[in-house]
This record gives sequence, structure tokens and C-alpha cells, in this order.
Amino acid sequence: MLRGQTLRHTPLTIALHLGLGISCLGSSLPGYAQTATAQTFNIPAGSLDQVLNRFALEAGIELYLDAALTQGVQSPGLQGHYSVDQALHQLLATTGLRAQRQADGAWRLSALAAQEDTDTLTPLFIEADEYLISRDEAGHDSVYDDNISSVYSGKEQIERYKGANPADLFKGMLNVYTGDARNSGGLDPNIRGIQGPGRVPLTIDGTEQAMSVWRGYNGASNRSYIDPNLIGGIKVIKGPNIERNVNSSVGGAVVASTINVDDILAEGERFGGELKLEAGNNTVNPRIPQLHTGEIFYNVPGFPMNPSVPSSDPTLRVNLKTSSDDKLLSGNDHAYRLALGTRQEQFELLGAYAFREHGNYFSGKNGAGFYSQPDTGERTQEYSQSLALDFHPGDEVPNTSSKMESWLFKARWKFDDDHSLTFGYRDTDMLYGEILPTRLANADDKGAVQWPLSHVDAKAYNLEYEFNPDNRWIDLYANLWTTRTESDTYSAGGFPNYATWEDPVLRNTAVANADQNRVGITLSNQLALASSLDLTLGGSYQHEKLRSGDVYNGVDDGWRMFPRAGRRAESEFNFNFDWRPTDFLTLDLGARYSSYWAKDDFLAEQQAAGNLINTVVQTHYEATYRTIETYTDEEMEARRESTRPQLEGFGFSEAEIAEILANLSTTYTATHVVDWRPDSDGRYSRANNACLNGTLDNIDNLSGDCTIGSGPGTTAVVATPVKTRRGHDWTPVASAALRLSDDSRVYLRYSEAVRYPSMFESTIGFSASLNPFYTLKPEHAFNYEIGYVHNLTGLLNAERYADFKLAYYQHRTKDVIERSTNFLFYNIDQQTLRGIELQTRYDNGGLFGDFSLAWNLENEVCDESSAALADPRFGSVPDCVENGFMGGYLISHAIPRYSANLNFGGRLFNDKLELGSRVTYYSKHENSDLDDYKANAETNKLAIYNLPLSWGSVTTYDAYVSFRPRDDITLELVGSNLTDEYYIDPTTRSAVAAPGRALKLSLTAQF
Repeated sequence: MLRGQTLRHTPLTIALHLGLGISCLGSSLPGYAQTATAQTFNIPAGSLDQVLNRFALEAGIELYLDAALTQGVQSPGLQGHYSVDQALHQLLATTGLRAQRQADGAWRLSALAAQEDTDTLTPLFIEADEYLISRDEAGHDSVYDDNISSVYSGKEQIERYKGANPADLFKGMLNVYTGDARNSGGLDPNIRGIQGPGRVPLTIDGTEQAMSVWRGYNGASNRSYIDPNLIGGIKVIKGPNIERNVNSSVGGAVVASTINVDDILAEGERFGGELKLEAGNNTVNPRIPQLHTGEIFYNVPGFPMNPSVPSSDPTLRVNLKTSSDDKLLSGNDHAYRLALGTRQEQFELLGAYAFREHGNYFSGKNGAGFYSQPDTGERTQEYSQSLALDFHPGDEVPNTSSKMESWLFKARWKFDDDHSLTFGYRDTDMLYGEILPTRLANADDKGAVQWPLSHVDAKAYNLEYEFNPDNRWIDLYANLWTTRTESDTYSAGGFPNYATWEDPVLRNTAVANADQNRVGITLSNQLALASSLDLTLGGSYQHEKLRSGDVYNGVDDGWRMFPRAGRRAESEFNFNFDWRPTDFLTLDLGARYSSYWAKDDFLAEQQAAGNLINTVVQTHYEATYRTIETYTDEEMEARRESTRPQLEGFGFSEAEIAEILANLSTTYTATHVVDWRPDSDGRYSRANNACLNGTLDNIDNLSGDCTIGSGPGTTAVVATPVKTRRGHDWTPVASAALRLSDDSRVYLRYSEAVRYPSMFESTIGFSASLNPFYTLKPEHAFNYEIGYVHNLTGLLNAERYADFKLAYYQHRTKDVIERSTNFLFYNIDQQTLRGIELQTRYDNGGLFGDFSLAWNLENEVCDESSAALADPRFGSVPDCVENGFMGGYLISHAIPRYSANLNFGGRLFNDKLELGSRVTYYSKHENSDLDDYKANAETNKLAIYNLPLSWGSVTTYDAYVSFRPRDDITLELVGSNLTDEYYIDPTTRSAVAAPGRALKLSLTAQF
């Protein structure tokens, strides 16, 4: 539904303003299209004037029409392979209009009953590359045009609501979240509850940079480091897909693009620039601690005398600032961006520099009741419920500062209108606060702990080639890219100041170095096989290399994890047929073949040096139970005979001996041990667990409870083998869309995808590592979606657009890769997600708004082995639980059951003044199975670790005022979290409160 279209006004373009007449800017170009040459069109339904406008663009023809003839007439659009005359015949078939070609090659539209005076007709001739719908208009329209669920955020929205952390980019996007929003410095996308390495790839201009960062027992973050100041648009595609040139996986994809020349230059300008200045409050400069590396620990005043576990290190404490220290003009949050660009006939250039620095923010003051519950000290209490007792509402939140500096350069060479080559370079250097969740949880005075800052430098290069001549067999795209990411993050597992009594010199065992390089290529070509049948072919290859500059001194080196190192490659080939057998039915059918390999280079290097890295593996368990048995007469007689000499030796009389022997117990307690072994895939079953399979039900003389434990020979110390792990598979995608009317349609979509083990899951580490006995299978996702879309523009008399979309989805993933209770990766049976999503929007020019609502019906994780191991004695844990099993990663990926987003506003004074607001709602975290688990934890002696952090329900309000005194100057004031709510974000792994109320003032000037 390509509405609200705009023309790029250059000397070679002419803009249409249908209904009121045509205003011409610039000079005309003669029509040159050959009517016999067929080409593929994919023009969506809309008003006839819009459809003809788009058709003239794509066909490259000159068209004369009287705007009155098309006023109020709707068109179903045009899909298929047509010559110009065939296309015009199709478009005008039921309109009462006809098209005639003139002697000069132009086309003239008239009513069938009469011919109009040529002088009243207006020419339409547009060079195809010049008539463009903007990137953000196309992105927002695609949410309702595509037969798949998605959500889009454009440059204006990104810059307005970019907030305190990159994670704020996803706020307001329906059913889209990010893990560890306030303690990571990056994005870890979560779509509909699917999150983790490789499950939701995030690309920027087609390049991927994600790094898996270990978070101790709390899991891992799959971080993509991104500078919002450079981003022009973000599209989130939900569920498996084979969209062209999109790197997708089991959860979907996040596709981001950087700003371009059109974002900087006004229409018709050949050279110019943009300067953006921002300043905000609600921050305070962090007081970064000075480490004592190289000093003797007992010479540091106040340093604890347990230097290997210095949780109470006073040198890492700060005196927190309170809300009274939050000054409106403090200057502790400021940013600027300068971009210069040129647009010439043969090339385009863009250069941009962006900088932002903001200190530790202050949390909100209100609504902290959920987070102010008494700390009972029980191991089953979730720390987030008493968070406000340590991180006081309204106070400074340590480890939340950041400093980001970025460069962007883009150059596009246009060999001709159908042929271009684009080079892109991006560099983001950032310092940001973070602390390992485990170290924060064990610290004294948690709210005052300030660690040093992490550092990341992420570079990206890409070279895009596009060739789309007037040939139905060629529409070629290629993108060769590489990313280079070097990081020193506080995620190694140790302490910033660490020592031992044997080696009292302090050193930093908390920081981990990683160098991750990726190289990839993406290729695709679209072919028009027939007027109603298109074929898109695509493929990609990506090679990933991970290294670390950290020196390995042994697994017990100051609590540090292994410095992961490895190589991994993944490739795919895909095809998709788009068939339009009728004007009301569209069918898509495609498939993807993918493969991968991965190797742990750190493990190989250690073993080559003779350092075998062993893993203690639980080979099986023992079920132990006791029974009361009765001695036989013979056994009793033997007992009496063996007991008599002992009693005589103690000097008992014969009478006393006789009495004692007569009263000897006739029963005894027998101990029985039965092995509980897994199957060939390492999976445990209740069927062979003597405590649970009914073996003991008919034993009347049972004594006490059956227990499960380890005994001699139940574990094995195994050297993890070095091998290249491989996999490959085919997966299909199919969809059907049925147009019910000119304004409505329904679609049904089925898609599959596989996810191979990531680099993190293919290398050894601590609390998350390879199982030397079993090879991981790839995850296999099966996704169903049905949607209904309605264009309400005509019904509601909206000047620009009015749309409605309702979708139901069911997503099932088999062989989900999860962490076991033994801290090893393994495959669980399946995860099932179901939900309903509603998306609407409306814009009549003066008033505008959108509303979205998500109802997540189910997030069920099933695995008998996990359930049996969670409570092997009493079997209190069901095979299928909500969100995930205790101790795994999935349980921390749960999202709110209900969420809603509302944006509304208005434009005044010829759009010079715009006022708007945003309301975001999340329901509280709920998990009845987790509640039952915690209730049984003490009685059944269940393990408790990696408890998910619950959040309370929250509604936040944001608002803005944007004023444009001139076309080239915009002033904007934005208020975030206006009610100053105290809350934590869903899916967080670190107990860090979100920012409180903040104001931001910005000035944007184009020149």
C-alpha cells in the first residue's frame, strides 16, 4: 500500500499532485519505452491515480490524463509480467477508461464515450530512478503489505526515542525485546520469546557482527554493538523466512540500515550537510575506580583478607548521587552528529561523524512496590523482588554510563540507471559500564559497586553491487562484507582486583579480551519466468573467526573462564517462486539448503601443546532405596551363635545372655543400588529410574525415601575431543494470500528453519560447554502464521493511510540447544510458542497514531530428560513447563504475556509543529511452574541457580514537541518515562533498574 508517496525534485523530474492538478518542477524527458517489451510489475492496490503513477514510473512512459477521470477510482494494482499495452489494458479493464498511444510515443487516457481536449491533459513522465518512495515510508508500508509479521522503526522515531541505551531502539516494537538491556552496551534481540546466539541475526547494511558474551551462571548475551546515531531504519521480521537478501534464522531477523544521502540532502540539492546537537539530563558523571594492579593486596587500605574472593572490595565502591544531584543543565548527557553528502549524476558520497557521552543514569522514583519486598535470605527468592532495597528509587545506578564515537562513509557509483556499486565503511568505538551478574549478586552494598568500563571497537566494510537492466532474466544483487570487532569486556568471571596469599600481587581477572572477525557474501537474482511467475534465487556464505589475547594459566586462574577461540562457517542456497494465478490469489513456495562447520581452535592448540583439557561427565546416576528384611531361622541361629561369645566376653550371666539372645531383632535394613543410565543420546527417562518408574510401589517393606546420587564410577574424566563439527539440511517455506476485496486479504504462511550450533556452543567454556560424549543436533523450527489485513483508508476517509492487521502464530522448535544441570550443552525435545498480535495505524494529515497489542498465549518447553533430572526422587517437575527449566537459558528469555504500544499526535501550522506521545505497557512476569518448583525446592532438595529476574507490570509515558521554524531547522524536546517509574526491563539477566524521567533537547540543521 504505497501511500504518502513523494517525488525527489530534481531538474529531471516532474511531480504529480492528482485531484488538484499537476505542478511541474524541471524539464521533461521523452518517453522511450518500447510497448512490446515485457517486464515484471508488482504494484499494490490503491487509488487508480496512485497505481497509474507508479506504473508510469516503472514502465518509463509518458502518460497524459485528466485527474478528474481517476478521482475516487480504486485499482487492485498490477502483479505479473506485461508489456506496456497489456498492462494498461489490465489496469483500465473495469474503469470505463482507455489508453491510446500518440504519434510521439506518449499514451493518452480518456473515457470510452468521449475524447477530451488534449490541452486539459497533464503529462506524466518520470525517470524510474528519480521517483522514489522514501525508505521509511516503504518500511512502514511493508508491515501491512507483506504476508508475514514485521515491525518497522524509521530514522525519525529512532532518533527521537533512542533513550539511554541501544536497547531502547526496540522499545515500542511489538513483541520485540533485548536481553540485558541496561548492562551490556549492545542489542541481544528477542522476538516473541526466541533469543540467543544465531536465533535472531541482526545485520547492519547486510553485515553481521554479533558476539556471544558469557554472563556467568546467568547465561550468555548475543550482542550486536550498534550506534543509534548512524541508523536510518530498522525492520524486524518475525519467524523463519527467505526474504531476499535477509539473513534469517529460527526466530526471524533484524535488518538495520545506516543513514544515506537522502537523509541528509534536501530534495534537488547536490551538496549539503546536517548537524544534529542533543543535550539531556538524568545522568551524572561516573566515578571510575582506579585499579590496584601490581600492588600487594594487604598494602591496600581496607582490602579484604580473602583476596581470591574480594566481594567486599572497598576500592570498587562509590558514594552514590541522589535525585537532588540531577541537574537539568548538567551536560552529562550530550551528543552530536555531523554528516556531509553529495548527490551527482554518476555518484553519491556520504560522510558522518557521531559522538555521544552520557553518565550513569538515575532510576525512577515511583512504582517500586514490586521491587521493595523484604529480603528473606531464602535461596528461592528472586533478587529483583528486593532490588529497590539496594538500588534505591531515584538514585544513581552504577555501571550504566557510555561513551560512543562513530564514523560512517558511503560511496555509490552509478554506471547508469540500472547499474551501481556502493562501498560502505563504519567504525564504532565505545566505552560502557557493565558488571558480571554473579559478582553483583555476591557483593556487599550492591547498589554502590562501580566497576571499570568495558571497551569495544567494531568496524564494518561492505561492497554492494546492483544490476537491474531491462531484462526479465536479470535483477542481480551482491554484497561482499566483513566485520572486525575487538572487545575488552568485564565478563571473564573474575574480579578487577584479585590475588591469593601464595601470589599477593593484585591483577585484573574480570576483563576478557576477544577478537572476532567475520567475512561474508550475499547473492541474489530475480527472474520473471512468465507474466504471473517470478523466481528469486539467493545464496550466502559467512566465515567467522574468534581469537583472544588472554593468556591461559589454568581453569582456576582467578575464576576466569577459558579464552574461547574457534572458527565457524555457514552457507546457504535458497529459491522462492512467486506465482499469481489470478488477480486475487498469490502463492509463494521456496526452500533453503544450509550447511555449517565449526572447530574449537583453543582446544586444539592446548592439546597440541600437551595440555589435555578434561571434562568431568556424569555417565549415570544411582538410585538407592532401603527395605526392612526378616532374618530366616537359620540366619537368626547363626546370629545367636556369633553373638554369644561376645556377650560372654563382656561378663554377662547366662540368664542375661539368654534374655538378650531371645530379644535379638528379627529384621534388618537392606540397601539396594540400581543404576539410572541415559540412552545413546545422553537422555534420561523416568522409565528406568527406580525412584519414579513404579518399581517400589509394591514393596511393602520399603524404608524411607528413594534417593538419586553419584557413587564410585558414576562420573568419568574425559579429554574433550578435537573435531570439526558439521551439519546440513533442507527447509521449506510456503504462503498463500487471498484478496477478499480491493482493501482486504487473508494470508496463511508455513515456514521452517534450522539453526546450527553457534560459535559459543561449539567451543569449551565454564558453566556452559561441550559434552564430549554427544554431538549437538541443529535446532529445527516449524512456524505457522495466519493473518488478516484491511486497508481502512477509504472507510475512515483518512488522508494518508489507515490500516489494520491481525495475526495468529504458532512456533515450534525441535531439538532446542539448552544448558543442562551439569552445565553442558544438549538438545531438549521442543519449545512451543503461540500468540496473537494486533497492529493498526491511522494518519489523516492533522491527526495520526498507531496501536499494537500482543497476547502471548503459550511458551511451553518440553523435555522428559530435563524434568526427570530436575527432581529425580519425587518427579514433581512435569515434562512440559512454562518458559523453560530451572538452570537453563530459555527460562530467562520469557517475555510478558501481554504488551501494548500506543503512539498518537497531531500536526499544526502546515506541519511546522508536531506534538506526540507514546505509551508502552508490559504485564508482570508470571510463571506458575516456576512457583511450584520453588515451593518444592526445600522439601525435595531441588537445585536453585540462574533464577530468572521477574519484573512487575509497568506503563511508561513518553512525549515530544517538534518545531520546524524553517524547512532546514528542527527543534525537538522529548520527555521519557514522564511518570518516573521504577522498573526493570523484561528478559534482563542483570539486576539493574531502568532509567527514570529524562528530558532531551535537540537541534537539527540542514545546510
